[in-house]
Amino acid sequence: MAWRRFVFVVVFATALPAIAQAAICSDNGPAPRFDVAVKDPPVTYDYNADTAILAKIAGENAVPGLGKGQTPFGLTVGRYDLEIIVDTDTVRTGTVTCARLRAAHVVIGLKQLDVLVDRRFTAGSCQRNSVVAHERQHVDVFREAIRYYEPQIEQALIASRLPKTIAVADRNEARAAYLTPLSDTLKPIFDAINGRARDGNTRLDAPASYAEVFTHCATW
Repeated sequence: MAWRRFVFVVVFATALPAIAQAAICSDNGPAPRFDVAVKDPPVTYDYNADTAILAKIAGENAVPGLGKGQTPFGLTVGRYDLEIIVDTDTVRTGTVTCARLRAAHVVIGLKQLDVLVDRRFTAGSCQRNSVVAHERQHVDVFREAIRYYEPQIEQALIASRLPKTIAVADRNEARAAYLTPLSDTLKPIFDAINGRARDGNTRLDAPASYAEVFTHCATW
């Protein structure tokens, strides 16, 4: 018998059925390998956003600190992504196919990190510099939330106690058998990352924070 190797990729939060372990599949073998990679793309700056675009994006993202009808002079849009890559081996034992987890690779980070600035502010102006400085604080919040929880991701993977070998019907069930518990393990951490970033950004967008930005320049 020879183990056949397959690699499966799934975007986080895909719902998959759980598979029970069968006694016929030996649980002997090396422990699976886990690794975590952080995705941190460079910031994309857009200095040509008009009032309509800023108002639309602010409304879609429920930006705090804005009164009714108010439009921000700048916005930072960050979106997280979590991908789980499962690497399995399979072998046929009589009438049963056994799957073994070789490795699980987690890629987490920012899928999008954009800063938009009102196009009325020209390059080098006090207004543009002040808006960009404020938005860079939002960028730091998005990045810090990932760094804060990264150690917990690695610890959760190690403590996940996945069965080394599982009886399955086919490749799809081999994928489901390991992706489901891994997704369930990482979902609370992924939610916590989003929550930490949301709370940090809300504090930055408090009225007192906006008022402090407006003191930097003589006119707006």
